[in-house]
Amino acid sequence: MISKTQQLKDRVSADFEAEKKAFQDSMAKVQKQIDATTAEVNKLRAELKTQANEGKARTMARVTELTKDLDAVRKEQQARIEERLKQLHSSIQSINAELKHAAAEGKAAAEAKAKLLREEYDSARHVLTASLEAELVEWKARISTAFDVTAEKKASATTALQTKVADVHAKHEAAQKKLHALKQANEAAFSELHRGVRAAIAEIETALQHARADIAAVK
Repeated sequence: MISKTQQLKDRVSADFEAEKKAFQDSMAKVQKQIDATTAEVNKLRAELKTQANEGKARTMARVTELTKDLDAVRKEQQARIEERLKQLHSSIQSINAELKHAAAEGKAAAEAKAKLLREEYDSARHVLTASLEAELVEWKARISTAFDVTAEKKASATTALQTKVADVHAKHEAAQKKLHALKQANEAAFSELHRGVRAAIAEIETALQHARADIAAVK
């Protein structure tokens, strides 16, 4: 005969696994979109290296369109992960409070739930940092494309333009360091360091926009 404690454990585990699967399925669907768009963008970037100017303009327009789609999907992905982390964090706090006052009969089930929650929180953190890392890889590719374009400009302007792109590279390296710190962060520091990574990526975006504008202004 199954004890009441075991029944509680089984119910908690079943409910949790259902939530976990729903989140994983959602992530898989979004990641499939990201992977497909990234593959197409990378293919077009490779073609840019051998195209004439007229062809490059059309390809760059398509790359710009696709990267906007990519940014939107990744933003949606990260928003879902962040919401999942908030839910898990709240649940962890609740279960920790519950454990302090749990009777012997319910304590085992509560401890089992707490263990599952902590494991899923760590897993969701990993998914978020992996998404941020992939985003930085994409920004690096965009920076490299901008650097390649500077080489096609007249020599008198090339050095100044490359200096601007180098500044974007420096901001990218700073963001990488912040992401590394985020990966190592404890739960208490995670939210603040995550905001720091997002701010650093925003700085890359702004700096690259300015660099592209300066590059486009040189004929």
